[in-house]
Amino acid sequence: MKPSELIERYSAGETLFNGLKLPGINLVGADLLGITLNEADLHGANLLFSFFNRANLTQANLVGANLSGANFSQADLSGADLRNATLHGTILQGANLRDTDITLATFLDANLVAADLRGADLSGATITGGCLRGANMRQEKKSHYTNLQAANLARTDFQGANMKGVDLSRANLTGASLKEANLKDADLRKADLTNANLTGALLTKTNLTGAKLTGANLTNTNLVRAQLSQADLSDISAQGAVMTHAILNRANLQQANLTLTRMNHADFSRANLSGANLTDADLVEAFFARANLMGANMSNANLIRAELISANMAGVILRGATMPDGKVHR
Repeated sequence: MKPSELIERYSAGETLFNGLKLPGINLVGADLLGITLNEADLHGANLLFSFFNRANLTQANLVGANLSGANFSQADLSGADLRNATLHGTILQGANLRDTDITLATFLDANLVAADLRGADLSGATITGGCLRGANMRQEKKSHYTNLQAANLARTDFQGANMKGVDLSRANLTGASLKEANLKDADLRKADLTNANLTGALLTKTNLTGAKLTGANLTNTNLVRAQLSQADLSDISAQGAVMTHAILNRANLQQANLTLTRMNHADFSRANLSGANLTDADLVEAFFARANLMGANMSNANLIRAELISANMAGVILRGATMPDGKVHR
């Protein structure tokens, strides 16, 4: 079928084109609102600036297709194959992308606001500058999760997104906005979150082992029982964060702002906290074995039953701090 025939039949009122085989078809600027192309073969198609609002392309083959500037808002692309597709500036607001294969696709500046990406495979994809505010990537089952492993997500907006259980290991999230996002149980091992905004985010039981968070904003973030072993948290701003029972052994927290944080029962063994600001922090039963606290400010901190015996306390400011034995330091 030629593009002209498809458009002519659609214009005449026909909308069902299930299983159509149109590899490499040129539909630049086509207006195909609400069309049904279930299981269609559109690999290598050129859909530049086309309109597929509310279209149904479930199980469609769009491998290597060009969807740049196209509008797929509220479209159903569940189970579709979008490997190596180009989606520069594509509008996918409210689209259904459940269980889609989007590996190595390019989403530069794409609009994925409120899109459903549960179970989608975006490993190795580039979504630089994209907007995924309110997107749903929530893990449904233990072995069924959204895969963003090694994806380039620099400067992407995930504000308010549900990313529970998502695999973001080795992902590039530099400068990304994860404000108020749900990252509970997510895998962020060795991810790069340099200068990321995690204000108010939920990272309960999140795995951040070896992650880079230099200069990140963790204000009021929930990191209860988070795994942060060997993570780089230097120069972070984490005022008011909750990090009770967090594992921070061998983590780098140089010059970190940890004022008013709640870090009761946290493990800081062999961590580097030199120059960190721990003013007014709750550190009840925190474990600082062999930690470097040189020059840290622990004024008014609560250190009841904390383990400090083997820590490097050179130059530490303890004015008004409640010491492990319950006495207030003068």
